[in-house]
Amino acid sequence: MSTSSRPRIAIIGSYPIWELITSLNVGHQRGAVWLVTLSELFQKSEEFELHWICLNRHAARHQCIQHGNQFFHVVPGARLLIGLYTGYIHDRWLVSRVLREIKPDLVHSWGTENCYAICGKSFSGKKILSIQGLLRACIARAPMSAYERRHSLYEKGTIEAFKWITTESPTAAGWVRELVPAASPMHLEYAVAKEFQNIPRVLSSRPTCLFGGTDTPVKNINTLIKAFSQPELSHIHLKMAGPSPSVRTALPRNITALGFVSREEMAKLLSEAWCLVHPSLADTGPTIVKEARVMGLPVVLSDQCGSQQHVIEGKSGFIHSPFDTEKLIRSILTVTQSAETSLQMGNYGLEECRRALSKETMYERLSTIYRAVLDGRDPASI
Repeated sequence: MSTSSRPRIAIIGSYPIWELITSLNVGHQRGAVWLVTLSELFQKSEEFELHWICLNRHAARHQCIQHGNQFFHVVPGARLLIGLYTGYIHDRWLVSRVLREIKPDLVHSWGTENCYAICGKSFSGKKILSIQGLLRACIARAPMSAYERRHSLYEKGTIEAFKWITTESPTAAGWVRELVPAASPMHLEYAVAKEFQNIPRVLSSRPTCLFGGTDTPVKNINTLIKAFSQPELSHIHLKMAGPSPSVRTALPRNITALGFVSREEMAKLLSEAWCLVHPSLADTGPTIVKEARVMGLPVVLSDQCGSQQHVIEGKSGFIHSPFDTEKLIRSILTVTQSAETSLQMGNYGLEECRRALSKETMYERLSTIYRAVLDGRDPASI
C-alpha cells in the first residue's frame, strides 16, 4: 500500500473489475463503462492517490492489486437478495474495513440503484455521491421487479446522507430534487468510452434504426415495436440490441432482436445505423444516446431521457413523449428519408457533443470538484 502524501480518494462503484481479473467474469456482467474511462485518465495523474473498491460475489477473499498508478480493492460481496433483506450489512462491513485500511481523505460513491452508495454513506468524512440511475423515478413510470421496488426504499435516505451529489443530466437532477427537495445536485457528464470516439459512419444499404438497452418495461420497447409494425415504417429495419430473440418472438419482418452484443459489436451497429431510437420511460442517461451523438448519429428519443440535452429538436434528432407513436413515426421517417439527411443531422452540433462528453472534460470537472471538497470549499459554486 502506498504511503504517498497525495490526497487519498476511495471510489466505491461498479467498476468492471473482471477486465483486470478475468477469473471474476461469470456470464454477461455489466459495469459502469465510464468508470473505466475515468481510471484510464487517472493513470497519468500525480495529484490524487486513487483506490477503487469493487464488490464481486465471485471473489473468494479481499484482494488488492495495483494497476495503472491506482489501487483496486476487490471485496467478496453478498448475494443480492441476502444484501437486500439485511440492509447490505455484510457488504457495508467489508467496505468499512477497507476504508479503515485506506484512510481516505474523500469517499466517492457511484450509484444508488445498487449497494455502493449505501456502503459509502456511513463514512464520517468528506464524501460525494454520483447518481447513475434512480429507481423511484423508474417505479413511478413503469412496472419494476420486486427486488428493485424493495431496494428503492433505501434510495431517499441514502441520498440524504450525502452533502455533495452529482448527476449526468438536468433530468436526473430534477428527479433527485423531487425525492430530496433539499438536495443541490451538480452537473457532471459521464464520458463516452474510447471505442466510440472517431469511428466513421458507414451506413447500411437499407435504412436501419438501432435500439440498445435492456428488455424491461421502463425501456418502453413495446411502443417501438408498435411503431415499426405500421405500414409507414415497413421499409425500415429496426435492430434491437439487448432484447433476446427467444423472448421477442413473432416480430414483424423488419424488426430483429439481436440479444446481448459486445461493446465492439455495438460500436459497429451504431456506425451502420441511420439513427438511434430510444423511447424510454425513465433514464438518467442513457449512455447509448451519448455514444450515438459522439459518433455522429441523429437520435429520436423520449422526453424522459436525460440525454435529450445532447439532441437539438429538428436539427440532430427529435424528442417525443414516450407514447406518442405518431410523432415517433414522423421523426423516424424524417431522419431516414435519405442517407444524406441522416449524415447531415448526425453532424449537427457534433463537435459540441464531443467536447461535452470527452474524457478530458469529465476528468477536469471531477478533479475540480475533488479539489474544492478537499479544500473545504463549495464545489457547487465553481
